[in-house]
Amino acid sequence: MIHTIKSEKLTVLIDDMGAELVSVRGSDGYEYIWDGKEHWHHHAPVFFPTCGRIVGDTYTLGGKTYNMGIHGFASKSHFSAVHKSDSRLTLSTKETEATKAMYPFEFEFIADFEVADDVLSVSFTVCNNSARVMPYMVGWHPGFTLDSKGGSGVEDWSLRFDTRENLVSYPITPACFVSHEGIDYPVKDGTYVLNEREIYDNDSVLFSNMGCRAVLSARGEAHSLIFDWSENLPYFCIWKAPTSDAMFVCLEPWSNLPGDGREENFDTKEMSRLPSGGRETYTYRLKFQ
Repeated sequence: MIHTIKSEKLTVLIDDMGAELVSVRGSDGYEYIWDGKEHWHHHAPVFFPTCGRIVGDTYTLGGKTYNMGIHGFASKSHFSAVHKSDSRLTLSTKETEATKAMYPFEFEFIADFEVADDVLSVSFTVCNNSARVMPYMVGWHPGFTLDSKGGSGVEDWSLRFDTRENLVSYPITPACFVSHEGIDYPVKDGTYVLNEREIYDNDSVLFSNMGCRAVLSARGEAHSLIFDWSENLPYFCIWKAPTSDAMFVCLEPWSNLPGDGREENFDTKEMSRLPSGGRETYTYRLKFQ
């Protein structure tokens, strides 16, 4: 089911399958979210309880082996509406027998969307309802349209981060895993120009040390985006489909680094961890201009 929330300046559509944001349309009719029709058939999937690949789709926990695919299962889970108004929607999903076969925890994952004026505020809350510590990761994968009415190509667009220092880059391996050895990545005035060749050759780019804000804009284009997120999302992935006519980019704040290609043990892997009864909220704020 598709839910609609509105403000005077924005109309927002959210699918309860995966709690996926599928549309943000301005009062001028401009669509900010990728339509999912070509190149990449998604809009803004949610990642939980993992981000990225797990080698062999297999991990161990407590001496037992489990199978779970790339980015976890939240994007394939049905969410139920627990609150709905003209401007706000709250969705929730909990464990099922199917999820417990992949991930042996009782949990609740809450997705909250609220729109006011030209701002969409989104939060994801993880609740551990199990009797033991729960390891997990959270990420968001929204795809944003790159307006080309002014004639700009992908590389005319840039991201200005909330930092004046160099970024830290985590190289992507040929098998699309991530090195956990960060390297210095020089940028001028905190600005990263969308470098198609770099993104294509490496599948994506992944940074830290960028602060908690990114401004996406291009000279001569009417529309831009200011993207803020909470401090408990210290990593930022940039991805797009490997073709220049795919005029969108995915901007993805994550809680943790994904796997490096070695066998994964969730007892020891660097992940977020919640005690029994604990909860953690991750926030995103998007100002559409």
